[in-house]
Amino acid sequence: SRLTFDPPIEEEDLERYTFNIVPDRDPVPRIDDLSQNYQRISCTSDPNAPVDCHFGVRSLCEILYTCGSEGRPIPCDCVNKFEYPDPDQIDETGATFTDFCVE
Repeated sequence: SRLTFDPPIEEEDLERYTFNIVPDRDPVPRIDDLSQNYQRISCTSDPNAPVDCHFGVRSLCEILYTCGSEGRPIPCDCVNKFEYPDPDQIDETGATFTDFCVE
């Protein structure tokens, strides 16, 4: 919440300078303030674990898989921890995701 900061963040600054990512089933945005600028995204966590939707890395993975990574590497956690599919290729040498992200 903006009031937990010292000094508190003014509501007009929140509206002007912030952008919220709001995963579906994330319980935190339901009880906290959203700025006027926000984007809703999907969450692939287990339906019985909605708090898992609040993790920033999971949200980053969802954005990268939904919008694309423009050839940049996908974080290993997207596949290894959050069970997104392996990307086809990491670079022009033909290296695969598994070549870089073995647990």
